[in-house]
Amino acid sequence: MGICGLLLFALSASAAELLTASESVSLLRKMGTAARSLNYSGVYVYQHADVMETFRLVHAFDASGEQERRESLDGVRREFVRTNDQIVCYSAEARPFLLDRRAANKFFPGVMPDQAADVLSNYAFKRLDTERVAGHECQSILMEPRDKLRHPHKLCVEPNSGLLLKSTMYTTGRREPLEQFAFTQLEIGGPINKQLLKPTLAGKVPPPAPAVAAKPQTPSPAATEVQFVAENLPGGFRLVKEATSQMPGKALPVAHYLYSDGMATVSVFIEPASNGPVSLPLTQGTLNFYSRQIDGWRITALGEVPLRTVQLFTQAYSPR
Repeated sequence: MGICGLLLFALSASAAELLTASESVSLLRKMGTAARSLNYSGVYVYQHADVMETFRLVHAFDASGEQERRESLDGVRREFVRTNDQIVCYSAEARPFLLDRRAANKFFPGVMPDQAADVLSNYAFKRLDTERVAGHECQSILMEPRDKLRHPHKLCVEPNSGLLLKSTMYTTGRREPLEQFAFTQLEIGGPINKQLLKPTLAGKVPPPAPAVAAKPQTPSPAATEVQFVAENLPGGFRLVKEATSQMPGKALPVAHYLYSDGMATVSVFIEPASNGPVSLPLTQGTLNFYSRQIDGWRITALGEVPLRTVQLFTQAYSPR
Protein backbone atom coordinates (compact mmCIF):
# COMPACT_ATOMS: atom_id res chain seq x y z
CA MET A 1 0.00 0.00 0.00
CA GLY A 2 1.49 3.36 -1.05
CA ILE A 3 1.49 6.65 0.85
CA CYS A 4 -1.73 7.80 -0.81
CA GLY A 5 -3.41 4.53 0.09
CA LEU A 6 -2.31 4.82 3.71
CA LEU A 7 -3.62 8.38 3.92
CA LEU A 8 -6.97 7.38 2.44
CA PHE A 9 -7.18 4.44 4.83
CA ALA A 10 -6.42 6.68 7.82
CA LEU A 11 -9.01 9.25 6.73
CA SER A 12 -11.71 6.63 6.16
CA ALA A 13 -10.92 4.97 9.50
CA SER A 14 -11.25 8.30 11.35
CA ALA A 15 -14.63 8.92 9.73
CA ALA A 16 -15.83 5.35 10.21
CA GLU A 17 -19.16 4.51 11.78
CA LEU A 18 -18.79 2.59 15.04
CA LEU A 19 -20.88 -0.59 15.15
CA THR A 20 -22.84 -1.42 18.29
CA ALA A 21 -22.09 -4.59 20.23
CA SER A 22 -25.19 -6.31 18.84
CA GLU A 23 -24.28 -5.29 15.28
CA SER A 24 -20.75 -6.61 15.77
CA VAL A 25 -21.97 -9.93 17.14
CA SER A 26 -24.46 -10.25 14.29
CA LEU A 27 -21.69 -9.60 11.78
CA LEU A 28 -19.37 -12.21 13.29
CA ARG A 29 -22.12 -14.81 13.35
CA LYS A 30 -23.16 -14.07 9.78
CA MET A 31 -19.58 -14.38 8.56
CA GLY A 32 -19.06 -17.64 10.42
CA THR A 33 -22.30 -19.14 9.13
CA ALA A 34 -21.53 -18.09 5.55
CA ALA A 35 -18.06 -19.63 5.58
CA ARG A 36 -19.44 -22.94 6.88
CA SER A 37 -22.84 -23.36 5.23
CA LEU A 38 -22.56 -21.86 1.74
CA ASN A 39 -21.48 -23.47 -1.49
CA TYR A 40 -18.70 -21.43 -3.10
CA SER A 41 -15.67 -21.89 -5.33
CA GLY A 42 -12.92 -19.65 -6.57
CA VAL A 43 -9.29 -18.60 -6.42
CA TYR A 44 -7.68 -16.54 -3.68
CA VAL A 45 -4.26 -15.04 -3.02
CA TYR A 46 -2.40 -15.18 0.29
CA GLN A 47 0.35 -12.60 0.72
CA HIS A 48 2.72 -12.00 3.62
CA ALA A 49 6.05 -10.17 3.56
CA ASP A 50 7.53 -10.86 0.12
CA VAL A 51 5.75 -14.21 -0.27
CA MET A 52 2.61 -14.65 -2.34
CA GLU A 53 0.69 -17.92 -2.78
CA THR A 54 -2.38 -18.70 -4.87
CA PHE A 55 -4.99 -21.34 -3.99
CA ARG A 56 -8.01 -22.78 -5.75
CA LEU A 57 -10.87 -23.46 -3.31
CA VAL A 58 -14.07 -25.51 -3.58
CA HIS A 59 -16.44 -25.61 -0.58
CA ALA A 60 -19.74 -27.47 -0.25
CA PHE A 61 -22.27 -27.96 2.51
CA ASP A 62 -25.03 -30.55 2.78
CA ALA A 63 -26.74 -32.76 5.37
CA SER A 64 -23.44 -34.45 6.19
CA GLY A 65 -21.74 -31.14 6.92
CA GLU A 66 -18.79 -29.36 5.31
CA GLN A 67 -16.65 -30.68 2.50
CA GLU A 68 -13.80 -28.69 1.06
CA ARG A 69 -10.74 -28.96 -1.12
CA ARG A 70 -8.10 -26.30 -1.64
CA GLU A 71 -5.00 -26.74 -3.76
CA SER A 72 -1.89 -24.63 -4.15
CA LEU A 73 -1.29 -23.23 -7.61
CA ASP A 74 2.31 -22.15 -6.91
CA GLY A 75 5.42 -24.18 -6.14
CA VAL A 76 5.14 -27.73 -4.82
CA ARG A 77 1.64 -29.14 -5.32
CA ARG A 78 -0.34 -29.38 -2.10
CA GLU A 79 -3.96 -30.16 -1.35
CA PHE A 80 -5.97 -29.65 1.83
CA VAL A 81 -9.05 -31.86 1.85
CA ARG A 82 -11.55 -31.24 4.60
CA THR A 83 -14.52 -33.14 5.95
CA ASN A 84 -15.99 -31.11 8.81
CA ASP A 85 -13.17 -30.72 11.37
CA GLN A 86 -10.85 -33.31 9.80
CA ILE A 87 -8.28 -31.90 7.40
CA VAL A 88 -5.81 -34.05 5.47
CA CYS A 89 -2.84 -32.40 3.78
CA TYR A 90 -1.59 -34.09 0.60
CA SER A 91 1.70 -33.20 -1.07
CA ALA A 92 3.44 -34.37 -4.21
CA GLU A 93 6.61 -34.85 -2.15
CA ALA A 94 5.49 -36.28 1.19
CA ARG A 95 3.07 -38.60 2.92
CA PRO A 96 -0.37 -37.24 3.78
CA PHE A 97 -0.92 -36.10 7.34
CA LEU A 98 -3.78 -34.87 9.50
CA LEU A 99 -3.92 -31.26 10.65
CA ASP A 100 -5.04 -30.23 14.12
CA ARG A 101 -8.76 -29.47 14.19
CA ARG A 102 -7.95 -25.88 15.22
CA ALA A 103 -6.56 -25.36 11.74
CA ALA A 104 -10.13 -25.48 10.40
CA ASN A 105 -10.77 -22.06 11.93
CA LYS A 106 -7.66 -20.57 10.32
CA PHE A 107 -8.46 -21.35 6.70
CA PHE A 108 -9.70 -18.39 4.67
CA PRO A 109 -12.52 -17.39 4.44
CA GLY A 110 -13.40 -19.18 7.70
CA VAL A 111 -11.05 -17.15 9.89
CA MET A 112 -13.65 -15.79 12.29
CA PRO A 113 -13.62 -16.93 15.94
CA ASP A 114 -16.33 -18.87 17.72
CA GLN A 115 -16.11 -16.75 20.89
CA ALA A 116 -17.55 -13.39 19.85
CA ALA A 117 -17.38 -12.07 23.43
CA ASP A 118 -13.58 -12.31 23.45
CA VAL A 119 -13.32 -10.38 20.19
CA LEU A 120 -15.69 -7.61 21.30
CA SER A 121 -13.71 -7.14 24.51
CA ASN A 122 -10.53 -6.51 22.57
CA TYR A 123 -11.61 -4.92 19.27
CA ALA A 124 -14.01 -2.19 18.19
CA PHE A 125 -15.80 -2.71 14.85
CA LYS A 126 -16.10 0.25 12.49
CA ARG A 127 -17.92 0.38 9.17
CA LEU A 128 -15.84 1.85 6.33
CA ASP A 129 -16.60 2.39 2.64
CA THR A 130 -17.79 -0.29 0.23
CA GLU A 131 -15.30 -1.93 -2.10
CA ARG A 132 -15.32 -4.31 -5.04
CA VAL A 133 -13.48 -7.63 -4.75
CA ALA A 134 -13.45 -10.39 -7.40
CA GLY A 135 -16.43 -8.78 -9.11
CA HIS A 136 -18.53 -8.60 -5.92
CA GLU A 137 -19.52 -5.57 -3.90
CA CYS A 138 -18.35 -5.87 -0.31
CA GLN A 139 -18.59 -3.86 2.90
CA SER A 140 -15.29 -2.91 4.53
CA ILE A 141 -15.05 -3.31 8.31
CA LEU A 142 -12.17 -2.16 10.49
CA MET A 143 -11.38 -4.23 13.59
CA GLU A 144 -9.63 -1.61 15.71
CA PRO A 145 -7.72 -2.96 18.75
CA ARG A 146 -8.64 -1.36 22.05
CA ASP A 147 -4.93 -1.31 23.00
CA LYS A 148 -1.51 -1.74 21.38
CA LEU A 149 -1.16 -5.43 22.26
CA ARG A 150 -2.72 -6.69 19.02
CA HIS A 151 -2.88 -5.84 15.34
CA PRO A 152 -5.74 -4.09 13.52
CA HIS A 153 -7.62 -6.01 10.83
CA LYS A 154 -9.61 -4.81 7.85
CA LEU A 155 -12.34 -7.15 6.60
CA CYS A 156 -14.37 -6.94 3.41
CA VAL A 157 -17.68 -8.81 3.60
CA GLU A 158 -20.19 -9.59 0.85
CA PRO A 159 -23.32 -7.98 2.37
CA ASN A 160 -25.97 -10.44 1.16
CA SER A 161 -24.29 -13.73 2.04
CA GLY A 162 -21.92 -12.52 4.76
CA LEU A 163 -18.97 -14.30 3.11
CA LEU A 164 -15.56 -12.81 3.81
CA LEU A 165 -13.95 -11.79 0.50
CA LYS A 166 -10.80 -10.08 1.75
CA SER A 167 -8.91 -9.88 5.03
CA THR A 168 -5.88 -7.72 5.81
CA MET A 169 -3.83 -7.58 9.01
CA TYR A 170 -1.84 -4.38 9.59
CA THR A 171 1.02 -3.34 11.80
CA THR A 172 0.04 -1.44 14.91
CA GLY A 173 0.10 2.31 14.43
CA ARG A 174 1.48 2.63 10.90
CA ARG A 175 -1.04 0.11 9.51
CA GLU A 176 1.29 -1.28 6.90
CA PRO A 177 -0.07 -4.59 5.55
CA LEU A 178 1.41 -7.63 7.30
CA GLU A 179 -0.79 -10.32 5.79
CA GLN A 180 -3.62 -10.43 3.29
CA PHE A 181 -6.11 -12.95 1.92
CA ALA A 182 -8.22 -11.91 -1.07
CA PHE A 183 -10.39 -13.68 -3.62
CA THR A 184 -9.49 -12.93 -7.22
CA GLN A 185 -12.29 -15.09 -8.66
CA LEU A 186 -15.38 -16.29 -6.81
CA GLU A 187 -18.74 -17.97 -7.41
CA ILE A 188 -21.20 -18.01 -4.49
CA GLY A 189 -24.08 -20.50 -4.37
CA GLY A 190 -25.23 -23.10 -6.84
CA PRO A 191 -24.44 -26.83 -6.94
CA ILE A 192 -20.89 -28.14 -6.46
CA ASN A 193 -19.57 -31.08 -8.49
CA LYS A 194 -18.55 -33.66 -5.86
CA GLN A 195 -15.64 -34.77 -8.03
CA LEU A 196 -14.03 -31.39 -7.40
CA LEU A 197 -13.88 -32.18 -3.67
CA LYS A 198 -11.78 -35.34 -4.05
CA PRO A 199 -7.99 -35.23 -3.67
CA THR A 200 -5.99 -35.72 -6.84
CA LEU A 201 -2.73 -36.52 -5.02
CA ALA A 202 -4.10 -39.29 -2.77
CA GLY A 203 -2.99 -42.11 -5.08
CA LYS A 204 0.45 -40.66 -5.75
CA VAL A 205 1.87 -41.07 -2.23
CA PRO A 206 1.40 -43.64 0.56
CA PRO A 207 -1.86 -43.17 2.52
CA PRO A 208 -1.69 -41.75 6.03
CA ALA A 209 -1.16 -44.24 8.81
CA PRO A 210 -4.33 -45.16 10.76
CA ALA A 211 -4.95 -42.85 13.66
CA VAL A 212 -3.77 -44.28 16.96
CA ALA A 213 -5.10 -43.02 20.25
CA ALA A 214 -2.38 -41.08 21.97
CA LYS A 215 -1.12 -42.53 25.22
CA PRO A 216 -1.23 -40.26 28.23
CA GLN A 217 2.17 -38.68 28.62
CA THR A 218 3.89 -38.61 31.95
CA PRO A 219 6.17 -35.60 32.15
CA SER A 220 9.69 -36.31 33.30
CA PRO A 221 10.80 -34.93 36.66
CA ALA A 222 12.77 -32.26 34.80
CA ALA A 223 9.57 -30.80 33.41
CA THR A 224 7.69 -30.71 36.70
CA GLU A 225 10.27 -30.21 39.44
CA VAL A 226 9.71 -26.46 39.22
CA GLN A 227 6.24 -24.94 39.09
CA PHE A 228 5.75 -21.74 37.13
CA VAL A 229 3.25 -19.03 37.90
CA ALA A 230 1.92 -16.46 35.43
CA GLU A 231 1.20 -12.98 36.77
CA ASN A 232 0.35 -9.72 35.02
CA LEU A 233 -0.38 -11.38 31.70
CA PRO A 234 -1.24 -9.08 28.77
CA GLY A 235 -4.90 -8.09 29.07
CA GLY A 236 -7.61 -9.67 26.98
CA PHE A 237 -5.95 -13.07 26.49
CA ARG A 238 -7.49 -16.27 27.82
CA LEU A 239 -5.76 -19.62 28.38
CA VAL A 240 -7.35 -22.11 25.99
CA LYS A 241 -4.92 -25.04 26.09
CA GLU A 242 -2.25 -26.40 28.40
CA ALA A 243 -0.08 -29.45 27.71
CA THR A 244 3.32 -31.00 28.33
CA SER A 245 4.79 -33.07 25.53
CA GLN A 246 7.96 -34.42 24.02
CA MET A 247 8.79 -32.25 21.01
CA PRO A 248 11.04 -33.24 18.09
CA GLY A 249 14.66 -32.34 18.67
CA LYS A 250 14.15 -31.84 22.42
CA ALA A 251 15.75 -34.12 25.00
CA LEU A 252 13.22 -33.24 27.71
CA PRO A 253 9.47 -32.49 27.63
CA VAL A 254 8.27 -28.97 26.95
CA ALA A 255 5.33 -27.22 28.63
CA HIS A 256 3.01 -25.41 26.20
CA TYR A 257 0.41 -22.77 27.08
CA LEU A 258 -1.88 -21.44 24.33
CA TYR A 259 -3.65 -18.11 24.78
CA SER A 260 -6.26 -16.39 22.61
CA ASP A 261 -7.88 -12.97 22.50
CA GLY A 262 -10.61 -14.30 20.20
CA MET A 263 -8.70 -13.35 17.06
CA ALA A 264 -4.97 -13.76 17.67
CA THR A 265 -3.19 -16.59 19.51
CA VAL A 266 0.04 -16.65 21.49
CA SER A 267 1.98 -19.79 22.43
CA VAL A 268 4.26 -19.90 25.47
CA PHE A 269 6.83 -22.72 25.77
CA ILE A 270 8.76 -23.48 28.96
CA GLU A 271 11.69 -25.90 28.97
CA PRO A 272 15.05 -26.44 30.67
CA ALA A 273 17.67 -24.15 29.18
CA SER A 274 19.81 -27.26 28.59
CA ASN A 275 17.12 -28.71 26.30
CA GLY A 276 19.15 -27.89 23.19
CA PRO A 277 20.04 -24.63 21.47
CA VAL A 278 17.39 -22.19 20.38
CA SER A 279 17.80 -19.68 17.58
CA LEU A 280 14.78 -17.49 17.11
CA PRO A 281 14.52 -14.40 14.91
CA LEU A 282 12.58 -11.58 16.50
CA THR A 283 10.28 -11.52 13.49
CA GLN A 284 9.55 -14.22 10.91
CA GLY A 285 6.79 -13.40 8.47
CA THR A 286 3.76 -12.41 10.54
CA LEU A 287 5.07 -14.10 13.70
CA ASN A 288 6.99 -12.35 16.45
CA PHE A 289 9.24 -14.40 18.73
CA TYR A 290 10.80 -13.62 22.08
CA SER A 291 12.81 -15.82 24.44
CA ARG A 292 14.38 -15.29 27.84
CA GLN A 293 16.07 -17.46 30.44
CA ILE A 294 15.56 -17.49 34.18
CA ASP A 295 17.06 -19.82 36.82
CA GLY A 296 18.08 -22.41 34.24
CA TRP A 297 14.78 -22.34 32.33
CA ARG A 298 13.95 -20.97 28.90
CA ILE A 299 10.61 -19.21 28.30
CA THR A 300 9.67 -18.57 24.68
CA ALA A 301 6.56 -16.83 23.35
CA LEU A 302 5.43 -16.49 19.74
CA GLY A 303 2.33 -15.23 18.01
CA GLU A 304 0.83 -13.01 15.31
CA VAL A 305 0.89 -10.05 17.68
CA PRO A 306 3.23 -7.07 18.20
CA LEU A 307 6.67 -7.86 19.57
CA ARG A 308 5.87 -6.08 22.84
CA THR A 309 3.04 -8.54 23.47
CA VAL A 310 5.21 -11.67 23.26
CA GLN A 311 7.81 -9.94 25.44
CA LEU A 312 5.17 -9.37 28.10
CA PHE A 313 4.13 -13.03 27.98
CA THR A 314 7.67 -14.24 28.67
CA GLN A 315 8.06 -11.71 31.49
CA ALA A 316 4.78 -12.81 33.09
CA TYR A 317 6.05 -16.34 33.81
CA SER A 318 8.43 -17.02 36.68
CA PRO A 319 9.32 -20.07 38.83
CA ARG A 320 7.31 -20.33 42.01
